[in-house]
Amino acid sequence: MSYSLLENHIPGRKISYEGAEYLWLGGTNYLDIGAHPTFQNALREGIEQYSQNFGSSRRNNLQFCVWEDFEQALAVHFNVEAAALCSSGLAAGQIAVQFAQQKGLTLNLAPQAHPALWRHPHKPFTGSYSEWIFSHQKGQILASDGIGTPWINTFDFSFAKAMDPSNYLIVDESHRLGIQEIYLPCAGNLLQTASLSKAFGLPAGVILGSEKNIQEIKKDPFWVGSSPPNPAFCQAGLKTMEAYKEQNQQSKALANRFAANLQGFEVAVTYQAGYPAFCSKAPGLFEHLKSSGILVNQFAYPDITAPPSCRAILPTCLTLEDIDTITDAIKSYA
Repeated sequence: MSYSLLENHIPGRKISYEGAEYLWLGGTNYLDIGAHPTFQNALREGIEQYSQNFGSSRRNNLQFCVWEDFEQALAVHFNVEAAALCSSGLAAGQIAVQFAQQKGLTLNLAPQAHPALWRHPHKPFTGSYSEWIFSHQKGQILASDGIGTPWINTFDFSFAKAMDPSNYLIVDESHRLGIQEIYLPCAGNLLQTASLSKAFGLPAGVILGSEKNIQEIKKDPFWVGSSPPNPAFCQAGLKTMEAYKEQNQQSKALANRFAANLQGFEVAVTYQAGYPAFCSKAPGLFEHLKSSGILVNQFAYPDITAPPSCRAILPTCLTLEDIDTITDAIKSYA
């Protein structure tokens, strides 16, 4: 089944539905950063300082230092040479792909590639991921997600070490950024794009890459003509870098407890050790979890005509005891 909720606030650990309370494992608010006092105070100060959104261009005569300061902080945080902020993760992906296409390269989309990396008329490869890797050749842009979503699959990027130096590898890291290690050794030109609305809780996106490529992107009309992210939220992100690290450690503790509890059991869910999410194609699991006081995502994505996907995250507002409740419910499903 699919279902709808209409709320007037962002849910935390629990949510009300049909007159009952449930543990809420929906959405993509992995680090629950909006409830962290450091983030709340930093955002309040950011709004007081900048008042509102600034609908402009990154080449406007009037610039805010916070954009460049936050870009530098993100580059340091993710151990890359440079970063370019964008208004969203979708914008970041589209800007990166069309920038690489200007090099005369053709786009080769991996299976499960998010629509943020699509460019008409290209569609994701229909074979397996390993077949996609062997299909690539010189003169291409290889575009892939960092981890599968909504179906959780890990991807082997070891091929990037032997890539042709003229090729580009563009990886959408929206569901790993701030949650898992994203370092990728690459012999070609690596660009990593992401939405900052997932783990970072910010209405913005980012492109990470080499100094050379990021500086070229910042001269590209597609980036120059796009709106910058809200400066108040960038200020909040900049002042919350240590809190992000703190929440990341809590996220790892929950994910590790989840994996440890399920180790050795055959269960109807797919998950990756150390990653705070799980998914399932089992037809009755959604109702079984609901009957155990647990509500997860259940909707078709990104193809709205496909069967609904059962997917859940383990947000940092949960406790270790909550994880035990969740894994007990999963193990009891038959």
